[in-house]
Amino acid sequence: MDDLLWLDQIQPAARSEVGEKAFYLSFLVQRGYPVIPGFTIPAPALREFLETIDWIDPLFADLANSSLHLDVNNPRQLQLVAKAIRQGILNAALPPKWQAIVSALPSYLEAPALILRPSLALPNGVKISGLLQAHICNCTNEAITSTVKRVWAELFRARSLLYWRRNNIELQNVNLAILVQPLLNCSASGVLHAHSNIWEVQATQGLGIALVKGEVLPDYYRVQPESGEVLTQALGNKTLVYSLEELPSAQLVENKYEEIPLLKTYLLDEEQQKHYALTEELLKKIILLTQRLGAELSGEFTLEWIVSTEDSDSSTAQVYITQILLAEEKGILIEPEDKIEPLNLPSESLIVSPPTILRGIGASGGRALAPAETIANFSHNYETILANKVLVVKSITPDWLPLIKQAVGIVAEQGGMTCHAAIIARELGIPSVVGVKNATNLIESGQPILVDGDRGEICLLNKQQIGFPDNIKGFGQETMESVSADREERSRTGNSSENEYPQYREVKIASQPISYPLPQFPIATQLMVNLSQPSTVERAASLPVDGVGLLRSELMMLEILEGQHPNKWLSQGKKQRLIELISENVYHFASAFAPRPIFYRSLDWRSHEFLSLASFSPRENNPMLGMRGTFSYMQDPSLFDVELAALVRVYQLGYTNVRLILPFVRTVEEFSFCQKRVADVGLLNHSGFQLWIVAEVPSVLFLLPDYVKAGVRGISIGSNDLTQLLLGVDRDRAEMATVFDERHPAVMTAMFQLIQTANKIGIPCAICGQAPVQHPELIDCLVRWGITSISVSLDAVERTYSYIARAEQRLLLEAARKEINN
Repeated sequence: MDDLLWLDQIQPAARSEVGEKAFYLSFLVQRGYPVIPGFTIPAPALREFLETIDWIDPLFADLANSSLHLDVNNPRQLQLVAKAIRQGILNAALPPKWQAIVSALPSYLEAPALILRPSLALPNGVKISGLLQAHICNCTNEAITSTVKRVWAELFRARSLLYWRRNNIELQNVNLAILVQPLLNCSASGVLHAHSNIWEVQATQGLGIALVKGEVLPDYYRVQPESGEVLTQALGNKTLVYSLEELPSAQLVENKYEEIPLLKTYLLDEEQQKHYALTEELLKKIILLTQRLGAELSGEFTLEWIVSTEDSDSSTAQVYITQILLAEEKGILIEPEDKIEPLNLPSESLIVSPPTILRGIGASGGRALAPAETIANFSHNYETILANKVLVVKSITPDWLPLIKQAVGIVAEQGGMTCHAAIIARELGIPSVVGVKNATNLIESGQPILVDGDRGEICLLNKQQIGFPDNIKGFGQETMESVSADREERSRTGNSSENEYPQYREVKIASQPISYPLPQFPIATQLMVNLSQPSTVERAASLPVDGVGLLRSELMMLEILEGQHPNKWLSQGKKQRLIELISENVYHFASAFAPRPIFYRSLDWRSHEFLSLASFSPRENNPMLGMRGTFSYMQDPSLFDVELAALVRVYQLGYTNVRLILPFVRTVEEFSFCQKRVADVGLLNHSGFQLWIVAEVPSVLFLLPDYVKAGVRGISIGSNDLTQLLLGVDRDRAEMATVFDERHPAVMTAMFQLIQTANKIGIPCAICGQAPVQHPELIDCLVRWGITSISVSLDAVERTYSYIARAEQRLLLEAARKEINN
């Protein structure tokens, strides 16, 4: 075991062998700070390993000592090279010396699970965080061997090769060590950002995986550094807990880490979610530890920490530091007689950590790194906006669709999870954060920023730090292509990030969405998808869905309207052309999904979202409750008639799988008016045609039997507007996000009543709002109550399938147990 370097024994001369991450922790260990014991597999081990591989491709024969020149602007070549190298590493055997060392580790460590973190040392003092991801594994010979190779292979992902090449870093100068530590079970974990004038603490229950993956909203504290006084605190939304121990008081929901049976995921009930992850005593311990460390540091820093569960008593529970990130390395004060060299960080270092962080609401998942395009007012000249940038705006509306589709990310000061701009971003897979206060004042055009739609955070960088060339448009394109190539490689090779444990606050070039393997058995509850963009049809149709539960017409039309309100088309005598264009778009969806049904929702214009369209009606004081839905059809049925004519044309083309669903129906009279016009064009004569309504106005709760008598053949619960109207909360106001909760008893009762009444009457009842996606624990209730189908956004199909399957299995199990007991 002499080849391993333990944290409490690392000397300054070994810094390049152990990497910066391990070196910083060793500094803390040798200063007496509580750090989880661990060791490093030094960087030379990787070179020894690479030299033993019998490479099929001669290009890699001297990989350990080569610069591996390749055209990183060719994403296909980049992808193939990365795949070949990684496969060679994962398939090769460790050198005999390291095989013997790894074989001895399980008995030597006596830990149930390990976390293996890459620890880099780069030439010329360059620093980078988050490019290489950490991995966790069981403490067995086979698991450790496999995981060591997986960490080494991180060096050769497509995104990594792109990074080395773009920054003129040759592979032989990259030192990659592996920091190995026990993965301790913990009652709480989190991160502390120590700024000069304020400290910010984020905390969640259990292991920090849920926080890293953006699956929980952590508890948040602001602390005054000198006094340690907690100035403000806010309870987060912590629904999931990862644990190595059984939690009898919580519901086991899934095991996302199949290779680590000990690691489980639990769902907290509503009462458990009301508790802070930290007691006052534990928070005080973390503050005191930071004050002690701050006395030795002259700059800003970030700590990642855990609270060990070895002792459940808060007074004796141990707080451990798992990582330290320094804003300026020169901040560590080291006396001359110390054996550790001063940590001199050049000013041209790559990424200063922690960066400036802005926070908002994560509206669309994923991460994007690109220059900002800040639009401070609506008079901005959109033609000057280059593609592949992050749009930073006060608010963004659906009529900006052409602009949205060019962006790689979106940051908005206003908006909520259910605003239509967020809906479009999720469907197109564009990372988005809304509700970011003063974003247009704090972010300058051209400034590189990292948008994290999972955490709802914005990292502000600068050109010198991130290495942007002058042609930032070209940089954005190449970066996105390399990210895409890397994701394709991971998908094909099966090397997903299920066992990867990325570090808090480490800047990522790209992220891999959590993968939810689909069960091998069918589900009884129909799973459908919400769509609006023709560009997503092919991908959506290939998924295990029963059809399109909601085709949003107004969003679908934006591209064909050429910036003109449809009323303008009619006034210019272009009615027939408009009918043809709409029918062609609907035909595109119907043909891709046939014979699966398509529920086309007719137009639901909301004036504040389409201000740029010419000939639009005057602004309304309250557009959410204004001239929208079927009431607007009664005032002027011309556009509704155009839609009906388009649907008739689709039926004439032979696609009879299209259904019509009416939005925002306030009264039975409104429905009857629309039904008559549907009958007049002959749609009701087709046996497969169905006329539904969206159940989103509370009056439907009380009048559903009357609607059915009038001819309604099914309902789909629009949980977004239903929640808004029941709770009196503007769904588009970021300031009200904390009270916009589909789990509110009033909303839950309304959904239960709608489902029960529909079942009693004998009509299908679906749900098409954001509730099942935002709060997947609701799926258990919906399935139990008898929901017919659940329709979700494109990005949520796979995980919703799994949640439905588990909910149905639980019902079957309960029924079987009840039968046995009787």
